[in-house]
Amino acid sequence: GLYKATGSSMEEGFMLVFPNLVQQGWVPNRDFLHLYGPTSLDVLAVWYRIFGDSLGSERTFGLLQNLAIVAAIYALGRVAGHVAAVGAALVAAMFVMTPIGLTALAWHGGVALALWATVFGARARATANPADWWYATILAGLALGFRPDLVIALALTLLFLAWPVLRQATTMLVAVAGLMVGLLPVWWHLGQAGLRTAFEGMVLEPVVDLRPGRELPR
Repeated sequence: GLYKATGSSMEEGFMLVFPNLVQQGWVPNRDFLHLYGPTSLDVLAVWYRIFGDSLGSERTFGLLQNLAIVAAIYALGRVAGHVAAVGAALVAAMFVMTPIGLTALAWHGGVALALWATVFGARARATANPADWWYATILAGLALGFRPDLVIALALTLLFLAWPVLRQATTMLVAVAGLMVGLLPVWWHLGQAGLRTAFEGMVLEPVVDLRPGRELPR
């Protein structure tokens, strides 16, 4: 039913047109208005190159993002038992699927990646395996490439999980290296668009310039 439903015309239009512009060599923030990170457009540009830039292709990607959120909630809830995890996943599915349908929003992709970064961070804290910090921080970097405004939530979450190993130089080196790798699409974007242009497009325009309704309550 969600494949046939009328979507959110503006947001779904963005996620169909903007990746097509990226395929043509246009740079977000420099050549057209884009309020979020570049990674979601880069990933969708590759997805459309493989599966075609159709409404069905876009909504399939959106469905995969939504399922990734639900699966991550289930994984995090397993600590409380199978029944609690299934219940949390079902609630998450209702919250994720109903407001925006299958639109391949950068927000849903960013949240999915941030949640899986939390899953691996929690696993790293439990197992003390540095490799899990590698995966956690790569996913965190990719999440910030989708939605830079997740930075506060991700930083607080991963710092809390990493607190016992903050003084272990090897583990921290692995974590920082993973973050740098996850942010590679952002570094590429900064080189293309320029630091000032990217900062204005991803920080000032969505938070300050667009409209008062987007500002955080004082």
